[in-house]
Amino acid sequence: MAKFKLIFILVITLVFIFGILMVLDVHTSFDDSTSLIPSSNSSDDINQSNYENGSSSADSNNNNNTNANSTSNTNTNKNNHDDKIDYDSKYYDSSYIKGLYLCNDLEQAFKDAKAHHRNVMIVFDQGTCINCEYLKEKGLRDSKIQKEINENFIILIVDTSSNPELASKLNIYGTPTTVILDENRNELHRTVGYESPSKYLNELKEASSK
Repeated sequence: MAKFKLIFILVITLVFIFGILMVLDVHTSFDDSTSLIPSSNSSDDINQSNYENGSSSADSNNNNNTNANSTSNTNTNKNNHDDKIDYDSKYYDSSYIKGLYLCNDLEQAFKDAKAHHRNVMIVFDQGTCINCEYLKEKGLRDSKIQKEINENFIILIVDTSSNPELASKLNIYGTPTTVILDENRNELHRTVGYESPSKYLNELKEASSK
C-alpha cells in the first residue's frame, strides 16, 4: 500500500511540475509551414479621404555595416541589405513587397536578429484595413524606408485575423500597428496608425538606435 501511495505522489508531482513549465513558457513559435505574410490587394485607387493618423513615439540607430572599401554603387545593391543573412532561405520572401525581405517565421526572425544584432519589426495588418494598404503602398515601398529596414531590422507582416494569439499577446487593438522588439523580445517602440513616409522613417531611425 505504501508503494502505491509513493507512486501516486510521484505522478501528482510530475503533473504539477509540467503545469508550471507550461505556464512559464512565454515564447511564441510558429510552424514553418504557416506564413506570416498576408495576401494583399492593390491600393492604388484608395480614396485619399480615408487617411487616419495614429499616435506614435520613437526610437533609432546608425548603420555600422559600412565597408571602408565600398563605393556609392554598392549602396544601391539590394538596398544595402546585410548579405550575411540568408535571404534566399525559405524564411524570407521579397516578392510580396519588392525591395523588402520579409521574414515569414517569428522564431527565425529572432534567431537572425540575435545573430546579426538587429531589432525585429512586426507590422500588424488585416485585409479590410485601408490604412494598412497606405502603409504598404506608400510607406514600405519607399526606397529610404526599405533601406533602413533592410539594414537594421528583421521585418514581418502579420495578419491579425490569421494570428490572433500573437496580436493578443502584444496588445494589438487596431491596425496598422508597428511593434519593434529587440533581439531579446523586449518592446522598444510601437506606432499605431498610418504615418507619412518621412515621419515613419524618422521613427524607425530612432528605434534602431536602441
